[in-house]
Formats: sequence, C-alpha cells, structure tokens
Amino acid sequence: MSLRSLVVFVDPTDVCEARIRYAARLAVQHGAHLIGAFVMPNAWQNDRSSSFIQGGGAIREMLERHGLAERKALSDASQRFETLAGRDHSSFEFRVIRDDEVADLAQLHCLHTDLVVVGHPAPGGLPSAWSPERMLLSSGVPHLIIPQGWRDGPVANNVLLAWNASREARRAITDALPILSAAASVAVVVVDAEKNPLHGHEPGAGIAHFLSRHGVKVRVEQLQSKGAPVADVIRRFAAEDQSDLMVLGAYSHSPKRELLFGGVTRSLLSAVTIPTLIAH
Repeated sequence: MSLRSLVVFVDPTDVCEARIRYAARLAVQHGAHLIGAFVMPNAWQNDRSSSFIQGGGAIREMLERHGLAERKALSDASQRFETLAGRDHSSFEFRVIRDDEVADLAQLHCLHTDLVVVGHPAPGGLPSAWSPERMLLSSGVPHLIIPQGWRDGPVANNVLLAWNASREARRAITDALPILSAAASVAVVVVDAEKNPLHGHEPGAGIAHFLSRHGVKVRVEQLQSKGAPVADVIRRFAAEDQSDLMVLGAYSHSPKRELLFGGVTRSLLSAVTIPTLIAH
C-alpha cells in the first residue's frame, strides 16, 4: 500500500495554512498528488438582512456585493493553496465545490483519495454542516486532523499508535501503514492492558511484530491510567514523547447515531493537540 492521492479542505482564512503545509509536505514525502478542495461559501447565509431589501437598485447592489464576497473568498483560498502547495514542488490541483453541490461532491472527493486532511476545530474546511467524524463515517476514508495553530516541524516522524486490540484500531493501522512505514519511530501505546482480555498474554507485542514485518520501527509502551481518563494518559504520553502524529481507530457505538463515538475517541477528538489520523 502507498499514499498516491490526498485531498485537503481549504478555506480563505489564515488558520488553514497549517493544514495545507502539512498536507503538502506529506504529499511530497510519499510522492502523492495533492488536491485542494474549496467549499464555496454562500454569501446569503451570512447576510440575513438581505431578506428585507426592497427595490430594484438595492437588490442589484446586494447581488453585486454577494458576488464580490464569493469571488474574493475563492481567489484568496486558491492563491493561498497554490502558493503553499507549490512551495514544495508537489503535484497538486485546486477544485471548487459549489454550494448547491456540497451534499454530493464533498463526499465524492473524499471517496477518490487515500487520505482526507481537515482542520480543528470543526468544520476545518469541510461544509459547515459536516464534521470530520461525519465525513469519516460517510466515506470510510481515513481523516487526518490538523489542529489550528500547529507549527511547522517534523511530519509523521515520531508516531503514537493508540492500540486497544479492536477492529477499528486494526483498520487504522491498515490505513496508516504507508505513514507508519516511513516514520522514524512508532510507539504502540496500550493503556490498562489488564482490563482488556483481547490483548492476550503480551499486550501490544503481537501487533508490534506484525508492524515490524512491514518495516516499521516500532516499540511497545504499556501505560497505567491510575484512575485518570485514558484520553488524558494518551495526550500526556504524546507530549512527553514529542509525538508529531497520533493514529487511532474511531469506534462508533451505534450505526443509527453516526456521530456517537466511544468515550476515549470522543475525548481525543474534542481537543486535538497534535495531528491525528482517525479511521473507522
């Protein structure tokens, strides 16, 4: 497996620069094609006073104002993406998703790539009604969430892999394998292993052996929560180990409630502190 195509959702704001830079560097690292997807904002949605305007001249002026705002947003997003993506000489393109096509095309762009890069907090460049969790469950394509304000630094060089011996965690490994194989170090983190019989006699050892066969430079870290929230234990380890990427499986309690994730996943995604790859 390899990364050959990435899509990063961009917007006309300064906060999206971190995710574009990260996506561009990751694309170069893996020789992948980078797609910048821009959801065209609807100026009408942010101008409620427009519904009260009367008179031909006033209506024309309003239409011109809205059109100008939308064109400026498109120009700003396109220029920012092309400048940052082109800086690393990567293969890239810019796509526009119109407001009346959002429901179908946003998900379609995800389905045709290996990885989706979005920002945090939500929507992080996605359509306003969407979240990374919803898009993940709708498309099945892994999402890489870049927190707002993430500074330039190593890209997926020192990885934390949260392992709980679940189907979702195993799926995350499959989706992230190209990134894991390229990393300088991967820590398989197991928390309170004695509480989970699925780990077996040597928690983390089996999956670490599997990863090593794929050329991953891996080690196992068995941690104890001592009553603290598991998500806090994982975050603390990430900070102490200077992890620059976290990989985890997103567990959904109910297929009827697509945004209802398990407690640890939900807590980790509520406050993303380092780039986080989630899969389901």
